Amino acid sequence: MAIAMFDGLFNNLKGFIDSKIQEVGNDLQKRFGIPEPAEPFVVIRRFTPADSIVTKGGIAIVKECWQIEAYDDNTQPFITSADPLRNVILFEVAEPDVQECVLACQFNAKVLNTEKPIKVSLGWRRLGQWGTWRDFWPTEVLLTEDFQPYEARAYFKKEANAATIQISVQFESSGILQIKDIELLQAPVK
Repeated sequence: MAIAMFDGLFNNLKGFIDSKIQEVGNDLQKRFGIPEPAEPFVVIRRFTPADSIVTKGGIAIVKECWQIEAYDDNTQPFITSADPLRNVILFEVAEPDVQECVLACQFNAKVLNTEKPIKVSLGWRRLGQWGTWRDFWPTEVLLTEDFQPYEARAYFKKEANAATIQISVQFESSGILQIKDIELLQAPVK
């Protein structure tokens, strides 16, 4: 009888803890996550190979796509770093003229000759009194021989210091990314 009562109390406590963990997770998602759009996304900018990119070097235009390459020269094999092997800023645009919105970057991409996925990020850079503040939401592009559609989303909220929206690529290992049909979209927050 005592064991059954203990099991009942334990299960009630476990259920209470699980529900509180779920509540905390939902609160964190609301605070730091990307809200759902209230309406369909609208295209605010299309990028073509005729557009100038921010980072130069190691980038070529092949047919209608950008081909971005990164190579690890293995000159420092014993030093590890949290920094990517290569960070490429493709495009920077002015912040949207709204108080808040959900931004999306849709593109087609394929990855060749890499050990790790390549990340394409959407986010912004904001200059403040304490330096530069960056906020990015990445999506991983996996090793594939054919172009696949991808999307990276970010939550934008206007602040006192203006932001620059950035589309960037991070390599954690050697590899080649081919990317095309890049569009920047926005939608109001739900």
